[in-house]
Parts: sequence; C-alpha cells; structure tokens
Amino acid sequence: MSNSSNNQSSDDAAIIKQYKVLIDKLIPLQHENRLLEGLNKFSAKLPGRVRNIVKNEVIRVTSLTNAVADNSEFAKFPILKFKHFGIPMRLDKVGQQILARETSRFDDRYTVGVFESVMNSEHYQSHIKKELHQKIVNAFKVESQTFQDIDFGADLAIRPNFTVSSPEFENGKHCPLSSLSRQGMVLQTKRQPVIELKSPNDNIFLFTFPTVTGLNDKALHIKFEMLASTFNKDLLITETHFSFAASTPTKLIERWSRYIESTANQFPLERELEIERVLQNLERDRIFANSPWIPVFLGPKNGQLTPLYELNTLQNKEYNKYFNVGKDLPTKQIFQNLVKELLLHKETFLLIGNIKAKSEDVNVAVTHRQLAKTGLMKQFIELATQSEQLRVVQLRLQAIKEDHRNTAFEIHDMAASDYPNLTNISHLLFCKDVSDWVGNLKIDEPEPFKPFPKVIIKDKSKWPIQLVMESNSDRRLEPRYSMNSGVKIKTGLFSQIDATLNDLSAKGLSLTVSEPLQLQLDGTVKISIKDLKLHSHKYEVVHFDKTRGILRLKLPKELVKSDSKKLKQLFHSNTKYFKPRDMSVKQSNIYRFLWELSIRNQACASILITNNRFTIDRLKTIYHKQDCNDLKPFSALGNEVPLHGFFADKNAQGPKSTILDKMLRNSLRDAHVVHIERSKDQRIIFVEEEEFLHGKVRNQISELITKKSAEAYVSHLIAIRCDEQNTPLTKKRLAEISKIDLDIYQKLQTMQQGYTHVMYLTNVSTFHNVLLRFGIYPEKQSAPE
Repeated sequence: MSNSSNNQSSDDAAIIKQYKVLIDKLIPLQHENRLLEGLNKFSAKLPGRVRNIVKNEVIRVTSLTNAVADNSEFAKFPILKFKHFGIPMRLDKVGQQILARETSRFDDRYTVGVFESVMNSEHYQSHIKKELHQKIVNAFKVESQTFQDIDFGADLAIRPNFTVSSPEFENGKHCPLSSLSRQGMVLQTKRQPVIELKSPNDNIFLFTFPTVTGLNDKALHIKFEMLASTFNKDLLITETHFSFAASTPTKLIERWSRYIESTANQFPLERELEIERVLQNLERDRIFANSPWIPVFLGPKNGQLTPLYELNTLQNKEYNKYFNVGKDLPTKQIFQNLVKELLLHKETFLLIGNIKAKSEDVNVAVTHRQLAKTGLMKQFIELATQSEQLRVVQLRLQAIKEDHRNTAFEIHDMAASDYPNLTNISHLLFCKDVSDWVGNLKIDEPEPFKPFPKVIIKDKSKWPIQLVMESNSDRRLEPRYSMNSGVKIKTGLFSQIDATLNDLSAKGLSLTVSEPLQLQLDGTVKISIKDLKLHSHKYEVVHFDKTRGILRLKLPKELVKSDSKKLKQLFHSNTKYFKPRDMSVKQSNIYRFLWELSIRNQACASILITNNRFTIDRLKTIYHKQDCNDLKPFSALGNEVPLHGFFADKNAQGPKSTILDKMLRNSLRDAHVVHIERSKDQRIIFVEEEEFLHGKVRNQISELITKKSAEAYVSHLIAIRCDEQNTPLTKKRLAEISKIDLDIYQKLQTMQQGYTHVMYLTNVSTFHNVLLRFGIYPEKQSAPE
C-alpha cells in the first residue's frame, strides 16, 4: 500500500514539473477568480487526471501561509530582521530580493508558493547542504590515539612501595607514599595527620628515606615544605602534599627525577595516571589480540636481516589459514630483495604462485613492484592463475626503537643479559594473507611470453623461525627443561658421536649433533647423558635436520611408562635444579616481551567498537601512527579523526552508515572504500566498490591512472568480533591498579565486556594502482544460490 502511494506522489511531482509553465500562467487568473476559465482553454489538450493535479497545485501555491521564512540557523552572513504582512522574518539581501519578486507574482500576498520559492532557492539550499555535511562530519568524528606510550611529561609520578618518616609528622610513624613526582611527594594517612612544629610559621619537615636501589645507597635525609592536606574521596584517605625545600641541592633533585623516570615501568603510577596507562594498555592489547596480522621479528645475522621469531595468536592464525610463515616466506636472495624494498617503501605485496614449466612446476615469489618494474605483471598473473595457486600477502616493515625494547624488559622484569636473541631484534615484519579479498585476477588479452628472472624462483629451504604462542594455545602436554649437557650417541659396538642436549622432557628430547654428516640413523638410537646418570636409553627418531644438526627424539611406546616415570621422579627429586630451566617460564617471558613490542608497533589503523544503542556512537577510539597512510585521502584533525569518508552513506539526508550496520551485524566481513583524487585540483570523488571492481568506471579510472592524471585510494575494512572478554595480558595489566583502587579495578574489568569488535582500516592503494595500470581486474563472483 505504501509503495503505491509513493509511486503516485512521484508521478504527481513529475506532472507538476512538466506543466510548470502552465501553472505560472494560471496563477494570475486564480487571483481574479478565473482559474476554471483558464483551465477550460486547455481542456482539450489535458487529460482529466492532469487537469485536476494542475488545478490543485495552483490552488495550493496561491493559498495564504503563516510559515516563517527564517534562515537564521544556516545563513552564516549578515541578515535583516523585519515583518512581512505581519509575519516576522530573518533574511539576507538575496532572500529579500527573492521574497519581493515572488510576492509580486502572487498579487502581493505571502502564499505557500512564495514560502517555497524562498526556502527552496539554490542560494539557501547550498547553505542547508553545508550544514547537513557538517552534521555528518561531526557525527563520524572519533577520538584519536597513537600506539606510542602516553607521555606524562612533568606530571609523571610513581607510587613506590617504601615508607618515609619524620619526627614532626605523625609522631615519627612510617607513612606510605601516594606518589613521588619531580616536584615532591604525597604522603597518605588514615585521618588528618598529627603535626608538631617548633614554631607556627615553620612548615619545613626533615624526612628520612630508607635505602632505595637507584636513588640512594644509604639512609637519606631530605627537607620538604608542606603545602596542604586534602581528603581523597576515592581512596578514603588523607593525602598531604610536600614540595622540595628551597635549600635542597640541585644534584639531589636531578637524581630524584632520574629515579622516577627509570622506575616508571616497574612501579604503579599515581592513581589517575595509572588509570590512563592501564586503559591504553588494555585497548592496545585488545587491538593486537584480534589483529589479522602475523608479526615476524627480524634481527641482523651475517650482515643481513633474518627472521628470528613468529608470534601466533588465535585470531591471526584463524585469519591466515592458508599462509604459513615458516613455509611460505621466501628465503635467501628473494627475501633479501624483499627486505631492501621494505626498508625503502615500508610496505609491499608479495605474490606467491606456481607456474607450469616445460619439465616441472616452479614455485615463484615476487613483489608487485618488481613485476611492475620489469613489465611482467600481466604475464605472471596469467600463468599463476592457471594453476589456481596464486596467493597475495601484504607485508609491512617497522624498525624497533631501543626505548621499546627497554620498556618491554622493564615491564616484565626481565634481564636483557638472559635473553640475547631478544636484544638482537631490530625490525618487525607484519604479514597478512589478502588472497580472499583480491579474488581471481583476470587480464583482457594474453601477453607475449618473456622469460622470468631466476632470482624469483623459490628454493625449498625453510627459515628456522621460533614459533611463540600463548600458553593456552601451546600443544605441548608436559614441561620441557632447557639443558646444556654433553651427550654420547651410540653408532656401533665401540663407536659413538658427541652431541649437546638442548632440552629434555619426560617423553622426548632435542640434541645438537657435533658431526651431523657422519650420523646414520635407522629409526632408533641409544644415548647416554653423564650429568643425569642416564646410560644407553633407547629413543625413536622424530626428525633430523642435517643442515643444522638438530635431532629430535621420543620414547618408544613400550618404554613410555617405565622410562618417563623414572625421568619424572628425577625432575621431582631435583626441583631446585630443574625449575629454573623450565622452558614454559622462559617461553612465557618471550611471549610477553614480543607482545609488548607488537602493541607499540601495530600494522594498521584500528578502531575500537563498543556496545551502544546507536550504530555511529559505537565507534569509540581510533588508534593509528602519526605518519599513518591508512587514513588517506583524509587526515586527522588534532585529537580527532573524521571517518565520514569511509562510513557515511553518500547523499543521505543525515548521518547514516549502511556499511557499518552490515559489518557490525556480521553480515559483511570485508569491504573496500574507494576514492579517486584528481591530480590537477586534488578533488576527491567517491566510487562505489562494485563499480570500481567490475563496472564501466574501472576502465575510465585505469586510463586516468595510466596518464598519471589521477590516483586511486583504496581502503580495506575488516571488522573482527571480540569473542574473548580478556586478552592473555589482562590480568597483568589490572594487577597494579587492584592494589591502589579496588573499585576502579572492578569497573575496568567489567568494561572489557563492552568491546564488541575491532575494525582494521588498511590502505591497499599501491597494489590496486598497479592492477589498474596494467588493466588487470578481479573476476566477478557469482551470487550464492
């Protein structure tokens, strides 16, 4: 019913528009009460329905109105207040001209037609559109934060765990500290403190500080001036504020400041500052825990950057089902060329494919820039898609700052000397398999064959990357102990080979063989470990890497019960020896260290989304780097980022986002938002995703990019639901605040339930611009039945 009424009203509007000239001619006749006479002149030419619509429209626009033509809400220029036929109005000069002209047409009367002419004029509508656009921009503005730690500057204050005392304050009792800042300190007492001064005007106190590592080697006496005592309603305690006395040595104040800076990551901060720090850590943890990017940590080895660690989470493992870092990341020369490109451009797209050659299939790996430079892009796509094994991996490289490494060691109370491999980390490589949204690529015409360079052919070797994962995801069923003992491997009746025991568990072990090429294995082996008093223990071979000399062994099924029981008894009876060597503890420390590096160097802009009745209000905070390209062609404005260009419905009559609705209802996981910027005037034009990928517009864009007269900005959006309330580090983040304020601790714990999604905003323009330049397009997927 509603559809039919809408259709009828649109038909009426079309008829009114068509007969606008006739309506204008009939208006003067209506003033003279001769409307029917005028209509009868055109009766032969007008159908009955059209005659009635024209008649009713003339009567409507000539009827008197008391509506106020008031543009004061949107006119940003001088306006005039006056009355027209007793009706108050606020118009500018142009509005007055329109009003005078239209009232003369309507026999000097203020009618519906006059009101509509004034309010619907292009002059006023432009201001209404500007006001509407500003409302949309304001609705999609989101608070902005960077991934870097909050810099509290001069306000930095720690909450140490020692007490101080003064004979004149609280009768010499030892009082705990609420905070220690560069300006002084704050002491806490249960009630108003007892103060005994020699004279009423004397407010200088001499406090005794205990021996504090990093501050003083022996008891220290410092004079402070008391400022004021206030009652803290949040903590239900009295806090007394002190500042350094004027006679305090400058060197002491400098040492004091250095102590505060050096211990900021080892102690909780002052309550308000600690709440800010915890909130930031919890939000960065959530972004990383749900991130689809796999972080790979690189370090220099023999003058070249090589992968050392790979950090796995449940989410990045799920998102990259068909991409394995150890297996698919190219080695040797391909990787070094890849690193050179990343050091220069910070980002690239790696294309991994299988090409059918005359004799055998060849695995190749090459970046989109290398293919574009050599002109082999179309040929590579054509051959790689024939085998249906083409994969595209987006890579982003970031250098690790020395401050980040030091912070990670301090937060988790780790000694850098115990983890030499971690101190060697210099770069962080983020990997993400994007083959699903790239789709099946096609070319218009086959390319003439050109030989591929040998440098892009993959070898079959793998990187010895250490896989690090959260303890709940670890597949190991029993503890392993890190060892460094001599081992004898029996190879004959009177012959044996030396090896080193790397690690040991109740059911298996790992060795490093000194002369791997001389070791011949037949499925089982006997070993002796003198330090552990194990002689000729039989093991089965699990894997032997001859290039590295790593030999992994396990107990045979028939010996699992007896031998593993003996080893468990050995571990239990020598707890002091084996507990420090438990690799799960070391693995946990490595995991947390790598996690800390990752949250400060995340791969792309990320938006935290919370529960809310209104969809747009669910956009809480956007985290991004200061030099972030993911927001292009837009940019941050101070501490806010206007996201209307990515989410707002175009030509809508108010703030609305269909794409956000779909993504948060989980009916749409991935989406592309496309803008084209014209080079000559930097004008930005929005293009629908379907038109950009498969429509006629794609050919026009391709021509503009080939001529370098325009550039495409393509943003990839993915919304990932937060299935887990907590992250692996939530307990640690909240541990310090629980000692300060239990109510805030519980509120922050409850707040974690409010996060529903994390949306990742990634600029993928470089890859799409290359596809457009070479006339490559994704194949249109058929709709599911």
